[in-house]
Amino acid sequence: MSLAPDELLIHADGLAGNASPTQIDLRRALSAAYYAVFHFCLTAAADMVVGATSRATPEYLLVYRSIDHTRLRGLCDQLRGTKPGDVPIKLSGGFGDISQFARVTYNLYELRIKADYDPGATYSPSEVRLAVSEARQAMEWFASSTPEQKRVFLTMLMFRARKD
Repeated sequence: MSLAPDELLIHADGLAGNASPTQIDLRRALSAAYYAVFHFCLTAAADMVVGATSRATPEYLLVYRSIDHTRLRGLCDQLRGTKPGDVPIKLSGGFGDISQFARVTYNLYELRIKADYDPGATYSPSEVRLAVSEARQAMEWFASSTPEQKRVFLTMLMFRARKD
């Protein structure tokens, strides 16, 4: 069973919504917001390849675990602008809301790294609640994208183009 992105976002809401959240609460909420989107991607990819009805199988786990943070960050970096970078698959109609998804996912990744590894960083509850809200919005953008846009994004996420 995959980790439930909605549960991660509820957890993040709880951490950021405390009456007096600590910096640890806020940092963990930022991390949970990013991980919600990360596991959302893993689930979408494995569902596409193996099928949602096969979530308890070794094949599903293999696909689910084959995607790493660096690959997601790199692809999102390429797609987050108004004109996608050097991607192996171009869409004649563009990437639409996938570009917005990529922009938010990239930003959440950067926030998570800073929250997890920069001891001098501080966060306000409103800043963290905004990041959690953006994570939800990113998943909605992905869901509202065309089947082709989703398939192409997930294919590029799972497979690297050879340069030779």
